[in-house]
Parts: sequence; C-alpha cells; structure tokens
Amino acid sequence: MALTPRYLGGWMHANEYCNVSTSQTLGGLEMIEAQFTETVFGKHAHAGFVISVVDAGVMHFSHRGASHNALPGQLSIVAPDELHTGSKGKGEGWRYRALYPSEERMSALNQSLFGRYQAPQFRQSVISDGRLSLQMQGLLDKIRHNASALEIEEQWELLLVNLLLQESQHSSMPTFSKAQSNIESVRDLLADCYQQKLSLEAVAELAGISKFHLIKEFKRCYQLTPHQYQIQQRLNHARAQLKCGISAVDVALNCGFHDQSHFSKAFVSAMGISPSAYQQQFFTR
Repeated sequence: MALTPRYLGGWMHANEYCNVSTSQTLGGLEMIEAQFTETVFGKHAHAGFVISVVDAGVMHFSHRGASHNALPGQLSIVAPDELHTGSKGKGEGWRYRALYPSEERMSALNQSLFGRYQAPQFRQSVISDGRLSLQMQGLLDKIRHNASALEIEEQWELLLVNLLLQESQHSSMPTFSKAQSNIESVRDLLADCYQQKLSLEAVAELAGISKFHLIKEFKRCYQLTPHQYQIQQRLNHARAQLKCGISAVDVALNCGFHDQSHFSKAFVSAMGISPSAYQQQFFTR
C-alpha cells in the first residue's frame, strides 16, 4: 500500500509539495506526486527509468541535448543515467506524477517482447498519445484508491508493454571500440566505488588515455564528467539508504560526501526535496 502523501514545508516555496510513496503491489515501485512553482532542478540522473505525466501547467526540461516542454496529459521518459533538468515552463508552475521502474524490470520486459535483455531505448523525450496518457493516469488512480492487486498489476503491465511496442527503438546490441570499452570500464569503476575518493590520474590510467581525453570522452558518452557521474551514483545509493531508515548524517558519510551540507545540497538539486523530508515520508503514515 502506498504511503499517505503529506505536504512538506520548510525549504519549499509557497504552494509546492513533493510526496513520495511506494506500491508494494508492484514490488515496492517508487512514485512521486509533486507540484513546483519556483524550484529548479539542476542536471542529474537516476539509477532507473522515470516515467511521468503532467497533470497541470508546463514542465520544462533538458534531455539528450535538447529542450522540451511537457504539457498536461503528455508523458515524458528518461532512461537510467540520462542527464536531465527540470523547471517550470510558461505559467506559474507544474504538477506531475512519476513512476520509477528499475532498469532490470524494463530490460526483462524488453527481452520478453523483442528477445534482447537490455534497457530499452525510447525515440522521444515527450510522448503525446491519448491512449498511453489515459493508461498512465488510470494506473495512478487505481493505486491511489487501493484497487485490487490483480487490477493494478494488469494496468501496469499493459502500460509498459504499450510504451515499448509504440515508443522504443528495437535496435540490436551496440558494438564498442576498444576506447569505448575502456570508458565503460571507468563508468563501472565509478559505480562500484561510488563512496571512494578516486584520483583522475588513477582513473585515466585504467582507461589508458590522458586525463583530458578521459574527461572529454566520458562526457561525450554519458553527458557527465567522471566526478559528476560519481555524485549521481552516490545519490542513488543515498536514496536507498534513506529508505532503510539510516540517518542523513550517516548516509552522507557512507556515500562519500564531504559533509552533510554537501550531501543535502546535491540531493535537493536532484530530487527537489531534502534528504530528511524524503526519508520522513517512508516512516510517517
């Protein structure tokens, strides 16, 4: 059952809220219902997919090197590790709801449909499709009103299958050059050693290229510098630890942040909500 949404005051602007909950029916799927008027999200990425629908206003965001405006009823999709931002478009702000399916869940579905176990790639950042919009809104409403598990699971499966059938690119597995493979090794190191202080020199030595070349190639592949990518990995692990009840102070230390202030600033920039407020919603019913 989803947690009861609450308004989070304090640092937020007037008329803003961000309610985080999970659906145990859907295996702990994380969901957000939020409204923002002045908050601006800096460049950030997520460990899993983000599928959102705008309920009111205009959501402006950058994604894949372009600027987009999502209007009421339109869906937006961001894949794991894809850099994006968020802010209001025309008007006084925007209200939206979002689901965060894991990369494993989407890869498994991709395999069942197309025979390839890999994260699906979507053609568009913003999707304007009345049927998909109704399916997304219908699913969220069923979760909110505690519909039967079977009904919710069927609606979720139908939405994801239709998304992949209509909007994903059915490309074959990519082939990588040796240089690209080395950059992938760096990415894996940064993900595995997210809490460690790694020197650029040591990382460049692993890739077998100069420090300047490493920064340039890594950013070309992932839209982030190695340091920025490591920060995103720390934030992904921080969210998981906060949901386990670990204090924000300990999370900052566990995940390799310089101090709690640095952690809080990075978390708010990425999530639009403070670490303590985010955690509180998982332990206040």
